[in-house]
Amino acid sequence: MAAGIYIHKKQSKEHIAKRVEKLIGQKRTVEQKQRMVDSHKGYKMPESQKQRLRELQIGTKQSAETVEKRVAKLRGRKRTIEQRKRISLSKIGMAIPWLTGKNNPNWRGGISKIDRLCRRMREYYKWRSDVFTRDNWTCQTCGITGVYVTAHHKIGFSKIIKENGIKNQEDARKCKELWDTKNGVTLCEECHKLTDNYKGRAKTT
Repeated sequence: MAAGIYIHKKQSKEHIAKRVEKLIGQKRTVEQKQRMVDSHKGYKMPESQKQRLRELQIGTKQSAETVEKRVAKLRGRKRTIEQRKRISLSKIGMAIPWLTGKNNPNWRGGISKIDRLCRRMREYYKWRSDVFTRDNWTCQTCGITGVYVTAHHKIGFSKIIKENGIKNQEDARKCKELWDTKNGVTLCEECHKLTDNYKGRAKTT
């Protein structure tokens, strides 16, 4: 390529959309990933670039009073369906309809995992509270108290859900085994990490 100054034209949203569409579903090879990693190794941002970034950030922070005034104006207001759609589309960078819903590469069927939903239920919070109260907020392995503790499931929470065929929160509410405090024990974070099913360890082993 001949030496000189090259003027890069701004790409339109339609042009970017077409490029993104071609890349959707494509997976990078190991070699491509390694080249991307290698290209960033040893790179140091020039001082001039750092200074430009500092200058851009000056004056961007809003005072607490300004924020409070803006929040006060919005209190009690309900967004219209059109406003909600615009906000949803803005989160993907631009209003491209074919990147929303089932067309989005991150789409996972539109349903959250049932174990996550169950952990947000009132019954789950009560179960934890009952386990903590019974054990006097004390780790039942090392006896430490006054630290962050966890209500650990002796039989994995996800395992109970799977074995009982729980499909929704209503099924979970009826399952007595899920809310049995005998299946729970209070542990500190360090002792919790040593359990067999810590963060799904049993699944991987």
